[in-house]
Amino acid sequence: MDGRNLHLVAVCGFKWVALGAGAALLFCSPNGVAQSQAKSESQTEITEKISASARPDRVAQKNTTPVISSENGEITLAVLRGKPAAVRNSDARFASETKTIRIWDACDPDSFNNAVKPGTCIPGHHGQTNFQDFLAELDLDKIAGGWRFNPLLNTTDGAFKLVQLELKPGDQISLENVGGETHTFTRVQEFAGGFFDPLNGRTGNPTPAPECARLLPDGRLAPQPESDTNQFVEAATTEAGPLAGTPVLPLGVTHWQCCIHPWMRINIAVRDREQGQVGNHDHAQQ
Repeated sequence: MDGRNLHLVAVCGFKWVALGAGAALLFCSPNGVAQSQAKSESQTEITEKISASARPDRVAQKNTTPVISSENGEITLAVLRGKPAAVRNSDARFASETKTIRIWDACDPDSFNNAVKPGTCIPGHHGQTNFQDFLAELDLDKIAGGWRFNPLLNTTDGAFKLVQLELKPGDQISLENVGGETHTFTRVQEFAGGFFDPLNGRTGNPTPAPECARLLPDGRLAPQPESDTNQFVEAATTEAGPLAGTPVLPLGVTHWQCCIHPWMRINIAVRDREQGQVGNHDHAQQ
């Protein structure tokens, strides 16, 4: 065989090899390629999950970031940040509150209305203390226990003294009369008697507080006009009392009493929010 024939045989052999390889790729199952691709996608998915678990904060932020649309139709992303826990706790500590002072009595309508005047004690929110028993208790103890502001007395740890109601500037007092008589809630410089003279001597308060009573030309006592510091709270009613931190109820300790039943008393302290102090307005309890 000469060189030309040998060259033709080699070329033909190469063609048949190429055709055979093409046929194999055309007719054989592509499972090997598909499996390889699936394996690659699975590895990618696992990698993404591992990456996400390593950055939960970023994932949460991504999933919860709200979308905001402006008036002109533009879309923007907003990241909402809450107040730190310390700030929230501080806000709650300084939040204004409403403190209720309940006003009690125990009058019997029939005996009180006959002894004083009709309408002195209204039925429905009354007690069962006869008027003569009421006077006998005053003569003996200088107070009638059923007539009081609540809170009234602190008797813990052997103490026996008036409760001092603690407030912050902005706190609101609510006055709830749950008794059958009208009472006053009056700020006084010093605790003293009221404008109903028959009860002053019996309770050891012969001199009326000037914030409660005024002296008429004939020598009789009359009540001072109602004001923000001298509220008349009728039986079975509730009304807003003074607001802490205002001129009516300033920083410091103030004294409040009923000008009809002068043993009904309470001290109120308004303390500064930041320093927790009452300032220099404190008055000695009488």
